[in-house]
Amino acid sequence: MKKLFKVFLWAFLSIAGLAAAATGLSWYLLSGSVPDYDEDFSVWGIERPVEIVRDASAVPHISAESSADIYFALGFVHAQDRLGQMLRARQAGNAKSAAPQSLELAPNVATALEAYANGVNAWIEEVAKGGRGRGAPELLLLERTIRQWRSSDSLAIVQAFLASLRPQDKAADPHRSGAEIIPDDRPQSPELFLDRPDARLNAWALPADRTVSDAPIIATDVTGSLSLPSQWYLADIQLPSGAVIGATLPGVPFIIIGQSESVAWSFRSAAWLALDDAVTRAEIGAEGFLTALSRLERSSGAENAAKAVAGLLPSGLQVVTADGEALASWPKDVSGKAPYAGAPDFRGLRRAILDERQSIFSVDGVIAAQQDSVSAAARFLLPLMAKELWFKEDPLETEPKPASHVRSDIVNRLARWNGEMDRQSADPLVFWAWVRALQRRVLEDEFPGMENLWARSDPEFLYNVLTDRDGRSIWCDIRQSGRIETCDEMIRAALDDALEWLVERHGPDPAEWYWGSEHAVVMEWSATDPGGVIADIAGIVEPVSGGPYTQKSTQFSLRDAGPFDSRYGTNFQAVMSFADDDHSYFIAPAGQSAHPLSRFYDNLFPMWMLGDYLIMNTDNSIAGSAAAGTSRLSPLT
Repeated sequence: MKKLFKVFLWAFLSIAGLAAAATGLSWYLLSGSVPDYDEDFSVWGIERPVEIVRDASAVPHISAESSADIYFALGFVHAQDRLGQMLRARQAGNAKSAAPQSLELAPNVATALEAYANGVNAWIEEVAKGGRGRGAPELLLLERTIRQWRSSDSLAIVQAFLASLRPQDKAADPHRSGAEIIPDDRPQSPELFLDRPDARLNAWALPADRTVSDAPIIATDVTGSLSLPSQWYLADIQLPSGAVIGATLPGVPFIIIGQSESVAWSFRSAAWLALDDAVTRAEIGAEGFLTALSRLERSSGAENAAKAVAGLLPSGLQVVTADGEALASWPKDVSGKAPYAGAPDFRGLRRAILDERQSIFSVDGVIAAQQDSVSAAARFLLPLMAKELWFKEDPLETEPKPASHVRSDIVNRLARWNGEMDRQSADPLVFWAWVRALQRRVLEDEFPGMENLWARSDPEFLYNVLTDRDGRSIWCDIRQSGRIETCDEMIRAALDDALEWLVERHGPDPAEWYWGSEHAVVMEWSATDPGGVIADIAGIVEPVSGGPYTQKSTQFSLRDAGPFDSRYGTNFQAVMSFADDDHSYFIAPAGQSAHPLSRFYDNLFPMWMLGDYLIMNTDNSIAGSAAAGTSRLSPLT
C-alpha cells in the first residue's frame, strides 16, 4: 500500500512539475515580447540620437534633430507596441490593393515612408536577435521569417483605410444590384441595401465667437472596429518645423487627426457615397492623402492648411482646420453623390440640437456633447410606432400572450421616455427589441433567405416606411397573404414579439429589465478568432449606455445570441483648441500596447467608459514628469 502511495505521489509531483515548467516557459515566452520602455538601442538608419519619452499612459513623445529620424522612431515604436497588428494590416491591405496609384510621391513623403520602414525593420531586427518572444505573443506560432517592411506596405494600409470609408452593399450579390433584388410590387428603397462603412470620420467645428476661450474648437470622433488593440495609436512627434500630437494608424508615418503648434485638423467623410462608380478617387488616392497629411503637419494656419491639401483628398472626404483665430475647410461641401434622399441623419440631427442648445461652449461643454447618449432615432421613430397605442387600455385585439399584462404599462412608459440610452434603464431595451421585431415583420416575407437585411435594426428604412415616403408603407404588407396588411398591424404584432422575447430572456417583471443586460461592448483581441477561449480571456465585455445613433456610437451585431452587443462604434474622440493652455484632449477605448500582458493593454478603457479624456500637449517636460519610461536610439557607425 505504501509503495502504491509513493507511485501515485511521484506521478502527481511529476505532473505538477511538468505543468509548472510548461507554465513558466509559456510565461517566459509571452512576457519576453512585452517592451521595456527604459531600454536603449543602437540601430542602423538614423543620423543623430533620438529620445523617446513614454508618458504615464505610454504615449511616445519623440524628439530628434531631423524629420527622417522622427519618422524612423515612429516606425520603431509602432512596431514595438503593435507589430502583430501591423503585419495583419499589411496582409489585408496588400490583399485588397488595387492598381497603380494615381499620383507621384512627393519627395518628403517618399523620405518619410522610407525612414518609417527603416524604423519598423530596426525593431524586427531586434526581435530576430532573440529573447523578445518574436515581438508579439501571436507571432510565436509564426514559423516563417517576418518579411521586412516596405514603403508600399504603408501605402496599401492607407489605401485600405480610405476604402473603408465607403458604405458596403448589403445585397452582397455580384450578379444582381439591390434594385434587381427588390420585388416588382415593392417601391425602390436603395437605403435598404447600403450598410455602414467600416469607418466613418466626423468633425464638429465651433468658431471663436462661440467659445469661452475665444479660440475655435474642433471636436472629432471616429467610428470603426472596437477591438484590442485599438485601431488608433497616440503619439507626439517633435518635428523641426514644430511639434505635432494626435492619432496615428500603425503602419503609417503621419498624424492622421491632430494638432501642431499652429493648426489643428480633422476630417469628415460623407455618410453615403455612390456605389456604382467603377473607379473612384477613394480607391486610388493613397499618395495624395499622405501628401495632404505631410502638409498639414507643417502648415502655419487654418486657411493655409486647407489650401495646401486642395486636390489631394479622396472624393467624399473633407478636411476641417483651425488655428487660434479662425476655421477653414476644403472642399467647402463634402463631395460624393447621395444615392437617395429621405430618412434623416439621426446622429447629425442630435448634434445640431446640441449645437443650437447653447450659444457659447467651453471645452468641457464640447466633451459633454460628445458623450451625449440621447438617441434621435428613438425620438423620431417611437412616436410613429406608438401613436395609436399610447394611453389606451390593452389596444391589441389579439389572443392573450404571456406579456399581455405588461403591454399597456410598457407602451405608456415609453411615452414619457426622452430617448436617453441609459444602460440601467429598461426603456432603450424595449424600444430596440420592438424595432428589431418590426423590421423582421416588415422584411422577412420579401427576403426570407437574406437575414442580413432584417436582422440588424435599420431606423432609416423604417422611418421611410412608417411615413409612407414614395409609397414605402406597402412594405408592411405580407406578400404571401390574400389581403393587404397595414403598418399598424405589423407594429402591434411586433410589440407582442418583442415583449415575448424580453419575458423569455429576462422574466415577466419589467422592473428587472435594463439596457445593459443586452447592450455590451465586446472587445476581443484581434489576434485571435472571435469567440475563442483566448479571445475571451484577453477581451473585454462591459455593459454600456448609448446606441447606434447616439453621439458616442455603438453599433449592433448580427448575432442572435447577442443582437444588441457592439463590436463596432466610436473608437476615437478628440477635442482640439488653441486656448491659453494649448491642451488637446484625446481618448481611445484601449491602451497603446497590443500585448495582453502589458499594463498598457487596456488601461484607457475605464477612461473611455467614463468619458474621461487624456490631456496632451507639446511640452515634453510635462510628459517626462510621470514617464513610464525613457528610451534612446543611437546611430550605429
